[in-house]
Amino acid sequence: MSQINKKTTTTRIYALDALRASIMILGVFLHGAVPYMQVPMPGLLWPVTDPSAGWVYDSVLWYIHGFRIPLFFLIAGFFSAMLYDLRGPQGFLLHRFRRVGIPLVMAIVVILPPTYYLWSWGLVEQDILTWREVWRFTHEDRQIKNQLLGLAHLWFLQYLLIYYLLYYLLRSRSPALLEFPKRIRLLERWWWPLTLVAVTFPLLWLRPEIYTYYDNRWMPEPWGLLYYAVFYLVGSHLYRVRDQLQRLITTGPYYIIASLVIFTALFQILRWRLTGDPASQEGTWFFALAAALYSWLAVWGFLGVCLMVFSRVSPRIRFMSDSAYWIYLVHLPLVGLMHLLLEYLQDLGGFSIPSGVGFLVSVSATLAISLLSYRRFVRYGAIGKWLHGPKERASLKNSSPKAFSRPELTQHPSGSKETGS
Repeated sequence: MSQINKKTTTTRIYALDALRASIMILGVFLHGAVPYMQVPMPGLLWPVTDPSAGWVYDSVLWYIHGFRIPLFFLIAGFFSAMLYDLRGPQGFLLHRFRRVGIPLVMAIVVILPPTYYLWSWGLVEQDILTWREVWRFTHEDRQIKNQLLGLAHLWFLQYLLIYYLLYYLLRSRSPALLEFPKRIRLLERWWWPLTLVAVTFPLLWLRPEIYTYYDNRWMPEPWGLLYYAVFYLVGSHLYRVRDQLQRLITTGPYYIIASLVIFTALFQILRWRLTGDPASQEGTWFFALAAALYSWLAVWGFLGVCLMVFSRVSPRIRFMSDSAYWIYLVHLPLVGLMHLLLEYLQDLGGFSIPSGVGFLVSVSATLAISLLSYRRFVRYGAIGKWLHGPKERASLKNSSPKAFSRPELTQHPSGSKETGS
């Protein structure tokens, strides 16, 4: 990996770009697996339910769920600190509004309505709702209404905007509040990153629903907002000690192995909790401790492995990194539509599609449609400019893999610098 040090404040770390893109695209796989879970995630409403024979989908989904969102906010904090240093207070706030605020508003207007009607279609087919309730928004079941109406997957962007604003206020008006951890060398010892368990463990103990429950709402959930703020702040501090990031390359695989071992025990307790076993309510502190420890192990582990794997970035990886934001925005209604079409095909043909086939078809079709639409209609247009900045059509054709391996900002003809979304 190219050296990352204090002097290179204009460095673009492509490994973190690739990791952030992977996290976004991973949402397609997670949502593609939801119908096939033995026990659905509490609060997560889905238009199709087709449980598989085993617990494979449950275990994979819950494992990824525990570190994916925290790692996303950690990387967001890292890039926030970098952008603030590069652009200054006002430039940082304006850049974040263009890259996150405008896409959020557009997605609410364009993406949420079809998502609502696709989900309603599935619930009508299951005789849970009637079309009269759907069109008039007069849902008799209050719980269904609360689960159906909300920001859906767009809550990520809402939380980001809140964190960006708070970070701007702290750094511009009370910078001392963010300066105090400057002496902490977070990655100097292999066990130092794990001390952050002491911060997230009490939150999960007091509010285990942060991990075990999905709340589809318009207003942020206070406990969740506080919990993910920890990872965002750690990420912003990580930028200060970015010269130590390479140390995670050696410890990353061991962190991942340890996280899998701990999750094995955690998942058994989680199954008891989800199935209503009274014994699962005892030892909530152990459940919270295991969840906090495995999530931090996985966060640091996958961060280290990604730094190793993406030491050199090819044009294809850069393309996937650029397209990931668009995939994240549009994937939910596409995945839901694929599941509904597969269900309709089974009913029409009178046969059953294996869960593995259904999962692969829904994920593959969603990714194919998302990537094709991005390449044809988004990448070089106004939407692409809002998502990741301007792109030149000749850049991919005329660039070699070596050009993308350089840890430098991409200069556009307009003179603007691309710093990623």
